[in-house]
Amino acid sequence: MGRSRSELMSEAQRSLEERLRARISEGGPISYEELIDVVLYDEEQGYYRRGKQEGVDYYTSPEVHPAFGRTIGRYLERVAELVRTDRFSILELGGGTGRLARDIISSIDTHRLTRYLILEKGRRISDDGVEWIETPGQLPALNGLTFVIANEFFDALAFHKIIMKDGNIREIYVGCNHGFFEVPGPLTADAASFLRLLPLDLDEGQVCEVTTKTPAIIRDITKALDQSVFLIFDYGYHGDDLAWGRFANGSAVGYRDMVMRADILTSMGGMDITHHVNFDHLSALLRGQGWKKVAEVPQYRFLFLAGIIDALEGLGQEERLRAKMLIDPHGLGSTLNVLAFTKDVAIELPGFKKSRTAP
Repeated sequence: MGRSRSELMSEAQRSLEERLRARISEGGPISYEELIDVVLYDEEQGYYRRGKQEGVDYYTSPEVHPAFGRTIGRYLERVAELVRTDRFSILELGGGTGRLARDIISSIDTHRLTRYLILEKGRRISDDGVEWIETPGQLPALNGLTFVIANEFFDALAFHKIIMKDGNIREIYVGCNHGFFEVPGPLTADAASFLRLLPLDLDEGQVCEVTTKTPAIIRDITKALDQSVFLIFDYGYHGDDLAWGRFANGSAVGYRDMVMRADILTSMGGMDITHHVNFDHLSALLRGQGWKKVAEVPQYRFLFLAGIIDALEGLGQEERLRAKMLIDPHGLGSTLNVLAFTKDVAIELPGFKKSRTAP
């Protein structure tokens, strides 16, 4: 008799934890970035390498209802018409199972679609009309209008964890004895370089995450693009939120079995690990590569202005109620924000009235 999924996962977690213990025992404590690169992206036993099981540990917007992707697809066609171009490409960052791609493609005239590419580390899924790319450096040159869609991509990047301690910013590492534990130490070279570029003002004892891989990702993506619109759907915050004490202990959490878990040093490889994105840092990095921030709004407002109500027509009552979770201002619709950036696009993007714009 074959083993169950839970039995296979438990075996994989034990093997992954054993390798992490051996690595720490030999070389000393490791950074959170090193840890997360293993537990999420390990070639054999990382959480994402095995492929996210839809609706198992958490729901993303495309899993709530296809209306999310269909609304985005119709929105992209609307923007393309305003730009006065007959054809366009789509680059999706972190495509997961390919579900969002399928929903977007189902709602557009595919004769207008030049290419659909998905950037997803470690995932190679064969899908009609979709090209899967492993790393940003492998992206081909995309001429003409390209839409970049990042749905909960940046919050899944591996991060360094830092803390203000005795008036100095230190880094938090992960050690191991009988179990895994945190230990402060000097900043890694990558974290120190990042903070010189994008400083943080933290209170004593305040913890924060920084994603040092983001600058290279944005640079490589930008190099591949011509005329572009960048839509980011993600959890995040601004510098003034930190100043008011939000996420005093950091924002990183784990998700397993539909439960949010504060202790991310357990169930190695068996749960998703995510953190809130520093929107100020992300915006500054994009501006540095020539992008213009158009606006920022809660997801429910963008989807409403983008025409999601039209996508709800003809649905049964139960399905309609499920889809309405996407635009619930007291739920998922407000916990996620939509940030829009353009590169060499002169039109005013629809869907962002009364929005928070860049300074």
